[in-house]
Amino acid sequence: SSMAAPLSAPSAGASQSLEALAQSAWASKIKDASSSLLNERKPWTELLDKNSFAKPESLTEASSRVRKNLAYFKVNYGIGVVSIVTLCLVTSPVSLAVVFALGAMWTYLFVVAAGQPLVVGGRQLSDREKLMGASGVTVLVVFFLSSVGSLLLYALGLGAVAVGLHGALRIPDDLFTDDAPGITA
Repeated sequence: SSMAAPLSAPSAGASQSLEALAQSAWASKIKDASSSLLNERKPWTELLDKNSFAKPESLTEASSRVRKNLAYFKVNYGIGVVSIVTLCLVTSPVSLAVVFALGAMWTYLFVVAAGQPLVVGGRQLSDREKLMGASGVTVLVVFFLSSVGSLLLYALGLGAVAVGLHGALRIPDDLFTDDAPGITA
């Protein structure tokens, strides 16, 4: 009869390579998901076709148009809102610096030093405690210690107004016959 070798903990090198492999798989999943999402984008010429705009005759018609256009142009609208937020951040250097600093903190805690213990005040923090702490610092900095929160809310509001106006003014026509089953024009 043969005896099985006892299981042992992986070496530090093996542990690091497993982490690198997990991060690579995670990055690959994000790349695939974003690529898939971008493939759902509609042509910008269709979104901005000047012959497809008219004032709605009623509030009911406007809300129906918004609902249909949101379903059809959701990826384009998302790109537009992200572009507005980015533009607002770029035009405010202090806010941009704050966002980069917060991004650096998150990257360090959960990518660079992933799996390494974080000791604060002589106590080792769990991953959950690191997540809660980083979230708390982010909320505190964004909404209470800087103007980033108001800038983000302004940019998101501006994006929502732009999407709402476009959605209400663009005539859906037959946009949905092939793309969104269950929604009729």
